Amino acid sequence: MITRTAGVALLTIVLAGLPMGLLADEAAVLTIGSKAPELDVQHWVSDGRGAFKPVKKFESGKVYVVEFWATWCGPCIASMPHLAEVQTKYAEKGVQIVSISDEDLETVEGFLKRTVRGAVPAEGQTEPPTYAELTSAYCLTTDPDRSVAADYMEAAGQNGIPTCFIVGKTGLVEWIGHPMEMDQPLDQIVEDQWDRDAFLEQFRKTQERSLLMTKVGGLMRASKVGEALAAVEEAKKANAGDQAYLAMLDRLSFQIQVQPAIQQVQRGKVDEGLAAIEKLQEQASEPMQVQLRSLKFRVLLSTARTEAAIEFLESIAVREPVPSDELNEIAWSVYELARNQPETPKAVISAATAAAEKAVGADPENAMVLDTLAHLVHLGGDLDRALTLQESAVKNSANAPPANAAQMEQFLDQLRQEKSGQK
Repeated sequence: MITRTAGVALLTIVLAGLPMGLLADEAAVLTIGSKAPELDVQHWVSDGRGAFKPVKKFESGKVYVVEFWATWCGPCIASMPHLAEVQTKYAEKGVQIVSISDEDLETVEGFLKRTVRGAVPAEGQTEPPTYAELTSAYCLTTDPDRSVAADYMEAAGQNGIPTCFIVGKTGLVEWIGHPMEMDQPLDQIVEDQWDRDAFLEQFRKTQERSLLMTKVGGLMRASKVGEALAAVEEAKKANAGDQAYLAMLDRLSFQIQVQPAIQQVQRGKVDEGLAAIEKLQEQASEPMQVQLRSLKFRVLLSTARTEAAIEFLESIAVREPVPSDELNEIAWSVYELARNQPETPKAVISAATAAAEKAVGADPENAMVLDTLAHLVHLGGDLDRALTLQESAVKNSANAPPANAAQMEQFLDQLRQEKSGQK
């Protein structure tokens, strides 16, 4: 079920893939209106069929699109036909596209030999075009030392590709974004109708948030938890009126605090990790307490402390008022574990089923808890009761997120088919 949380493992996802470096000098951030850095590209693979020369310094009066891509990036490859079309359209208006990978030359040249996915042979040809032919319309390059990526992507706090930077006629960065969204700004920049200041105001908030994640990622990798928390608190002060963003920052703050405990467990120091979780619980708010209890249960379960996990789950189930949502999350995590690991102890599944029963008893019209119990009951072999529970879940699915409601319908269909097969 896609909207059920995955506990604090989210922090690993959030921080994975962020640049290893930390922007020490925030005054040097590359943004809209900044002077575009020179291009120190190592390998120029294609040159627009001879129409362009390698660029280091940007020529006044011309417009450049500096795009970052990789052979492993599906969206980057999907953008290539569009880049070729844009280059063809604007070639005579002083626009040059420079597409930059940070892979080695051999990898890029090997990729370019492949035929374009989904393409058909041109008239008079017997084979579909290759990526080399497709990208020959513009400048495709590779820069394995990542100097240009550092000057652009990291300096601007951009963590995903494809990303392109439009450098205007005066050598300043005019626009940053996805290449599939650059048509209107590029046209306005070429025609001298672009409102740079207006876009800067629009872009500023997005960039600040991206830079925060980059900064937090670097601090966490350096084990500077206190500094990471301080960075988040500063962001909260600066965005006091944005409730949705403040909620995200609260979640990030929580994840930062529990990451050292998770790392202890990952290093095999389970007792130390559990002690760190319990210490956090001493001063945690109730929402944070709920997440910490879920984390503790997952640690106990994942480290084969079965009896302790069951005892801990039972201690949550007797709380008053019954925390139905919390029990539901934990019970669902056990279901997912048991579905993927058949050797999951039956005692754990039974305890999770009992917890889900308690959650349904406390909140009998909650589609999410009904759905969880139906899955666990089905796992235990009681098809008839699972079918009854799932019918009730679907009946009450108006209170569930749309994606979950659709999946409830699918599971109900599965149960009905299974029941029909028994007749």
